[in-house]
Amino acid sequence: MKLVLQIALGVFLGTLISQFAIDGWQTRKESIAKKAEEKLRAEQERVRLEQSERIRALLMQGRQGHTPKLPTDFVPDDVKVEALKEE
Repeated sequence: MKLVLQIALGVFLGTLISQFAIDGWQTRKESIAKKAEEKLRAEQERVRLEQSERIRALLMQGRQGHTPKLPTDFVPDDVKVEALKEE
């Protein structure tokens, strides 16, 4: 009877320890995967921000470089058409 109890206790303790080991291993793997995912998201966010800054800079550069300077006697076409219709 004593031998049966020792075997049962050994099986119970072995199962318990192996369950704790498996849970610890899974928690560790999840933690590593979560850190990798956060790192990937941070990298994607950084790239997105860099791209938006480049686009913003190009737009601002385009606005500064292509500012049309109209002559003082310039009259838009639509004004001329309306003036002709009135005559």
